[in-house]
Amino acid sequence: MQKRGGIFGVFSATFGRKADFIPLPYVKNLHALHKCAQCEGKCATSCPEHIIIKNANSTPYLNFMIAGCVFCEQCAHACQELWGDEAPLEIVHTQQPSAIAAKVSIDPLTCLAWQKTLCMSCKDACGENAVIFSGGLYPEIDLGRCSACGLCYARCPSFSITIKGTLT
Repeated sequence: MQKRGGIFGVFSATFGRKADFIPLPYVKNLHALHKCAQCEGKCATSCPEHIIIKNANSTPYLNFMIAGCVFCEQCAHACQELWGDEAPLEIVHTQQPSAIAAKVSIDPLTCLAWQKTLCMSCKDACGENAVIFSGGLYPEIDLGRCSACGLCYARCPSFSITIKGTLT
């Protein structure tokens, strides 16, 4: 997977996007995150994609500027090692694939494909095939398939993808 870095990564992090609180995929509920203030951040250091950041309150969140979540479960395992059954992060295996409590959208005013420039960066990055090109030209997110992993966000050259956390 390509990651943003160097001058481009610094520029885009500074000027390109406003951060939103995007919770880790295995958060039980927001109230459980109060324990994170007492932790040294093993969830962040265990992440192979380096996308977990702790805010000023020591609450971990996802930053998709350089990569997306691959649902490796390493953050949840690190949390459970420290907290056991009281861990704020919990892995629950179900028939449904893992997902992040967030909604993904594409801004047609800034999207290169919507501006009739050949670009399929979001579609190429999406492992769930959640990016559908209606009419063969215009990308839209199929929210039924989208896991909000952030892979499309990290790849979009025009910063047209928005991810808003939905966990309350």
